[in-house]
Amino acid sequence: MRKLAPFSLITLFLFISCSKNIKTELTVEQKTAIVAEVEKVHDDLIANLSKLDIDIWTEPWSKNEFVAATSGVNYFRTLNEFRDSVKYWFSLRERQKIEIVERNIKVLAPDLVLLTCILNWDILFKNGEQAYSSNSPVTSVWKKESEGWKSICLHESWKGN
Repeated sequence: MRKLAPFSLITLFLFISCSKNIKTELTVEQKTAIVAEVEKVHDDLIANLSKLDIDIWTEPWSKNEFVAATSGVNYFRTLNEFRDSVKYWFSLRERQKIEIVERNIKVLAPDLVLLTCILNWDILFKNGEQAYSSNSPVTSVWKKESEGWKSICLHESWKGN
């Protein structure tokens, strides 16, 4: 849990810096619409993750505001750093299938959403080794940019086989 402390501070900073100071109460209908929009983008992200195509997969990530931490040890300050790491791991995989086990979306502001989920990963390396088959928790922050909803912050926890 100590490994999560720095990431928690970064996430809190992002919430504060990305939220508008103007208090706007959203209606239930507005929140429902925002949740549906983010669900659609997230569903597409997960479907594209299974394709092992880095170009398609990075579309919903923010190009300007981005930070990621994975497994409690890997930290990426830019999308390009994260993309290079993911591209390397994609190159080692024969296939992967990712399914959403559980997902929660909380609207923080009209342009900011917190998404938590558990993903089931089934990965097979090119050498035939079953690399990973397990559930992993994911936390991400989504911001409404001019091009639509983009993920600006990601944390994934991977546990061993």
